[in-house]
Amino acid sequence: MHSDGLFPETLINERRPNESMEVLDYRKKIFVPKTKPYFSKIENTLQKIRRSSDWSIKYPPEAFDKIVEGEKMNDYAESNYPVFQSLTNWAFSLLLRNYLIDANALILVAPMEIPQDENKYLEPVATIFNSCDVIDFAAEDYAVLVNRVGCIYGDNKLGKSFYVVTTVAITRYDQINGRGEYGEAYYYEHGLPELPIFKLGGIVIDVYGNHSLYESRISGVLPEFNEALREYSDLQAAKVLHLYPERWEYTQNECVNCKGTGKRMDGIGDNACQVTCTTCAGAGYVATGPYSKMLIRPASADQLQLPTPPAGFVEKDVEIIKVQEQSVNDHIYHALASINFEFIATTPLNQSGTAKEVDKDELNSMVHSIAEDLVKIIDRVYYFIAIYRYSVQYTPDEIYDMLPMIAVPEKFDILSTSYYDEQMTSAIKNKLNPAILNAMEVAYATKAFNNDLDIAHYVGLVLKLDPLAGISEDDKMSRLSNQGITQLDYVVSSNINKFVATAVDENKGFIDLDIIEQKEIIYTMAQQQIDSQVVDVMPLDEVPQGAIKKPDVKPIEPAAPAAPVNKGAKPVIDINLESIIPAGMIVKNKDRVAIMREKEALQREIDSLMQLTDSIWTT
Repeated sequence: MHSDGLFPETLINERRPNESMEVLDYRKKIFVPKTKPYFSKIENTLQKIRRSSDWSIKYPPEAFDKIVEGEKMNDYAESNYPVFQSLTNWAFSLLLRNYLIDANALILVAPMEIPQDENKYLEPVATIFNSCDVIDFAAEDYAVLVNRVGCIYGDNKLGKSFYVVTTVAITRYDQINGRGEYGEAYYYEHGLPELPIFKLGGIVIDVYGNHSLYESRISGVLPEFNEALREYSDLQAAKVLHLYPERWEYTQNECVNCKGTGKRMDGIGDNACQVTCTTCAGAGYVATGPYSKMLIRPASADQLQLPTPPAGFVEKDVEIIKVQEQSVNDHIYHALASINFEFIATTPLNQSGTAKEVDKDELNSMVHSIAEDLVKIIDRVYYFIAIYRYSVQYTPDEIYDMLPMIAVPEKFDILSTSYYDEQMTSAIKNKLNPAILNAMEVAYATKAFNNDLDIAHYVGLVLKLDPLAGISEDDKMSRLSNQGITQLDYVVSSNINKFVATAVDENKGFIDLDIIEQKEIIYTMAQQQIDSQVVDVMPLDEVPQGAIKKPDVKPIEPAAPAAPVNKGAKPVIDINLESIIPAGMIVKNKDRVAIMREKEALQREIDSLMQLTDSIWTT
């Protein structure tokens, strides 16, 4: 019902047992499957199991040379599986959906067609029979199933069809006439050591003998989903009654067909009778149209004046709509919370602007249980396929050795990027430890770029190799000035993107190196940058204020203080170039050309100053 979006007639009848068929039919017409999108969200989220970093299907290295090339187990199951191309695609589409909605459904693994060529390999497929199609089933003994496809008999008439599966053979019986007689349409002696049919499974709720009764692992959503559908059906009716505007008006327009009586004559002669006027629906008066003028006659002496305005809208209480809508959303939220999937729900109004609380341990436990069940089912399907295809060439033990190993994943990529975004925003706001922020950023990058693993690995590498990741630039500068960090760490952090990009380009396999080797390469690049830095002598107008000392200008006084000053002589200006270099500035021999250019520019400024001095002295 919730997965297929069907109308919940039983639920509505239980809530409204005395409701007329007319109202029930109206509910069906306006019904919207409110819970179906959320079931689809659950299914889509669980399909991410196969995207887990530790999900893998590994085949044994043995060659199994007796099998024809292109017909080996991995060829059939991973590339040539009918309809779905691979068994994994079938598992995370058809199998997953049926596993969620019907834990007691059966899977029959059998070839649907028997090849005429004995040298051709069988092509067994897994077919799911829901509980409603299981007539009888005894584990490891037999099963009687309804074939939903049915059959055609006679003049293209649709008939019924059934499968009978035993430990010896698989037989299909099709209807052959209208008298309900059946004939054998398919027979195959499978020769398997066990019955090729089994239950999907889930949570065991009852056991009797060899029989087990299962419940879906997401069955916890049903009570709240059912209540949400009941209330949503009432909400649709409430919107019609309380939300949509209803116009009223005083009218003096008599119906022209019945002359204001509400009745009119129908029929001829003796058969004539009065019937309700269809124009005014028996009211005797008609309302004005929405685009026509309303004409009001003056009231006569014995009549009251019409109110002004003579029309308006019925005032309705819309609060009940808000209450019902909130209640429906709460039921959906609580349904998802019952299986720890509340993060896929629309945030309730009372949580707007806040991050939804997610118990990741409970979520991982839930998803791991489902993944474990799916792997168990897939393992059995692989086994039956191998037995059907290769039992002539290999013994059961050898066939068992050719089966792939499927690892049940432990690291699930379930939560959305918005969840990590909210968590990071909260962590930054609360000023958590930079190490925690760095780990969260790595998780966010892996999630955000999961479709492009190269980008995800690159971003994760940058964050892991940055020694000051998660620390603001202002904080880095403050720590450097206080000698809280080394200059080497500061240079690495400030140039981490450039260093990593260069390392990836220049060192093949850099991403796959050990973290210690990666850090050694990055820090070597940082040290080379520090060693290669040359602090040049800057032009005067580019040197920071206060960094330049005044030049040592030493005017040479005349030898005899009492002697008159020789106007033709001018003071000698002795400028020490080293005295105008900013304190702490180190000039190395790495870039002598640039240094010489700066000295030449400075010398030109000195020459200009000397010429100005000459001019002043002459004057």
